[in-house]
This record gives sequence, structure tokens and C-alpha cells, in this order.
Amino acid sequence: MRADPTTLLGYSTVLFLIFGLYFTISEITHGKHRKALWYSGPFLAASVSGFFFTNPVIIPGLWGLRIGAVFMTLAYGLGWQAVRIMLGRRTCLTAVLVLCLLSLAVSASATSTGTRHIASSVLRMLIITGFHFQAARDLFCSDEKQTSAEQLLRRIIVAYTSIYGALALLTDTLPEPLGSNPATVWAIILYNFLVIIEGIFIALAMIAIPREQLAAKHHLLTLQDPLTHAGNRRAMDVWMEQNAASPIPYVMLLLDIDHFKAINDGHGHATGDQVIITAARSSQKVLPHNASFFRIGGEEFAVLLPFLNICQALNIAHSLRAAFAQDVRQIGDGTLAATLSIGADVRHSPDTSWHDVWEKADAALYVAKGTGRDAVVMGAEDNTA
Repeated sequence: MRADPTTLLGYSTVLFLIFGLYFTISEITHGKHRKALWYSGPFLAASVSGFFFTNPVIIPGLWGLRIGAVFMTLAYGLGWQAVRIMLGRRTCLTAVLVLCLLSLAVSASATSTGTRHIASSVLRMLIITGFHFQAARDLFCSDEKQTSAEQLLRRIIVAYTSIYGALALLTDTLPEPLGSNPATVWAIILYNFLVIIEGIFIALAMIAIPREQLAAKHHLLTLQDPLTHAGNRRAMDVWMEQNAASPIPYVMLLLDIDHFKAINDGHGHATGDQVIITAARSSQKVLPHNASFFRIGGEEFAVLLPFLNICQALNIAHSLRAAFAQDVRQIGDGTLAATLSIGADVRHSPDTSWHDVWEKADAALYVAKGTGRDAVVMGAEDNTA
């Protein structure tokens, strides 16, 4: 049996109601009442729209269809707000409501045919296009690294922005609900199909995005030192693996806090933690933006940065020493003194393994420690710089 347009609209109404209830229950169960409202809003509004479209005779005249149309417009506007909530931004509900009321007002002044009817249809499509455009813009302007689900959502919204923009331009040539001419079965089925496909993809993306974000957060935590929030040894291994074939010369600096055990024994472990945090902050304050900084052991750190020349590398290393020695005096009553020993080596080409560079820098650090500490040694040579 072939389903008629009313039956298809009924199916989509039930589908959107199910999605709306799912997001309501799911978010409330996790104590996220605000997200429950915003995430379920687009689907519940779409289900209300579907109800009026399938039962337009509930309200006399054209008002049943008008209310169905304004709730569908509202659903798209709330979808834009759901995207903003997902990105951690403030909502623009007032703008959505004003545009929906404007669409309803223009529709109320129009008949079922004529210029005003065309204008009403064009306005509604332009508003829907605008909501999609704003949602896509928010996703494009996001500062956070996007998950695969967010990228998929962005592509879907961009595609539908183009579709509804085209429908706005062709309104006076297409039948309702795609345009303003008398409705046809194929137009109702096609429009319903477009709405259902978009709704399903957006719902699936909204389900997947929080899970991917949580997984990404957990992955980030495995690569982050909890005390200094710098990258840990695993993060450095990942960096080296990703840059194994890089033709860019790099210098590796290995930093070690001198006499750290004595600091812990004499001042306590809490003060020792502050010394480690200070080493990280001082280093990140001095290092150029293209440097990568890692805590690779208790009081040991590693720096990887593009290499220009020996003079520049030594200047940066000595700046690290000086900044740490100055900043560490601000801990406690100002009587604490601590220094850094630094060993360095250069990787000139991908023909040299990171392991070899590490061993040479570590040997240089050992020399720095053996020559009285608070020194910088480049390569494995038995001299300080």
C-alpha cells in the first residue's frame, strides 16, 4: 500500500516527537536540564508543526496551516540555538521569536494566492535559510578542534542552507510547501523527505557529538601532565611520531631542576610542586609560540623547537635558566633558590632519529650536571656554554 502525504506527515510527526522525548529524558537523566530544553526544542516544535499540517481543520480557515508553518520555522530557529548551546555560546532566542512572529504576521495578511502569498512564502524560506546560515557560521567560527560528528553536522547544515536558499529564489515557480503555487503530492512528499533526512542526521550528530567530545577530552587527559598541564612523556612520543619525517631542523632541550631532592627534603613536597609549576610557567613564558613543551619526569622537562642556529638555541636556553632562577624566588618568603641544568642537541634532518637526538641531549645534560650545574651544554661535548 502506498502511503499518502498525510500518512507520511504523520510518520515524521511521530519521529520528531520521539527525538524530542529522547533528548529531554537523556539530558535530564544526566542532570542537564538546560540542555534538555534546547536540544529537544527543535524536534518538539517540528512535531507540533507536523500535527497542525496533518490536522489543519482543527483551526478554521488557513490558520491551521499558518500555525504549522510558523512552528516549522521555529523548529529551524531552535535548531540554530541548539548548535550555539553545543558550542558553549549564548542563545539568540529573541531574534528567533521576532522573525517567527514576523513570518506569521505576513502570512496572516495573505490569502491562499496572490502577491502577498508569494511574499509570505519567500520570507519564510529566507528566514529558514538565515537560520541555517547562522548555524553553519557558528560551526565554522568555532575555536575548538571539531570532532568528526561536528564536521558532518556542519556539512549537512551547509548543504541545507544551499537547498533552502535555492527554494527561496524559486518560490514563485514551485508548488507548496516547496514554493507558493498550489500544493502537489510530489512536492509534499519531497519536502517531507528533506525535513526527515535533515532531522535524522542532526539528531544522530547531536547524539554522537557529546560522546566524541568526551572521548577527545579523555584522550587529551592521557597526554597532559596533571600538575603543570603541559604535555607528558606520552604526548612527546606522539609529537615525535607525527614529526618523524619532518624536514624542518629541530633543537631539543632537556631541562632538569638542580638539587630537587634537597628542595623537597628541606621545604616540603608542596613547595617542590610549586617549583615544578614555576619551571613550566617560566619556560612557556620565554619560549617562542612554535615551541613544544613537555614534562617528561619528576623534575625533568623537554623542549622541541625549530632550529635556526646555535646562537639562537643557546640564547633561548640561557633565557630559560634566567627566567626560572628569577621566578622561583617568588615562592614562599623569597628565600628559596633553585637553578636549571640544560642539555641540547640538534636534529638537522629526518635521517637522524629522535632517539639519537634524545641520547645526545641527555648526555649533554649529564655534562651540565657534572660541571657544577646551572649550565647549558650543546651536544655531548664536555664543555659548558
